[in-house]
Amino acid sequence: MNTQIQIRPAKAIESRIRRGLETDWEIYNFVCTHRGMTVYGLSKILGWSTGKVYHSIKRLVEAKMIRENEEISSGRIIKRIVPVEWTEYFTKEELEDLKNWSGNG
Repeated sequence: MNTQIQIRPAKAIESRIRRGLETDWEIYNFVCTHRGMTVYGLSKILGWSTGKVYHSIKRLVEAKMIRENEEISSGRIIKRIVPVEWTEYFTKEELEDLKNWSGNG
């Protein structure tokens, strides 16, 4: 009985992780084609709760796949969600090396 108790939580955890990854992937793809939206805007279009979108955004920010750009509108801070550009994964030196290597430098 002890093993059965341990297996069920492991399956539940695995299921939640899988669902979270699916959510993150869907949000990431949507953000790539709809840059600059807010968590609220994303939740309304996708028909998801703001909490579900917010937590997915936080995971994607932590993974450095997207970022939140802050702007002030009517005295309030608005966080716009944008994907990280591929160039942001490299240092200036590495980008320069890429330019030279490809013959464009």
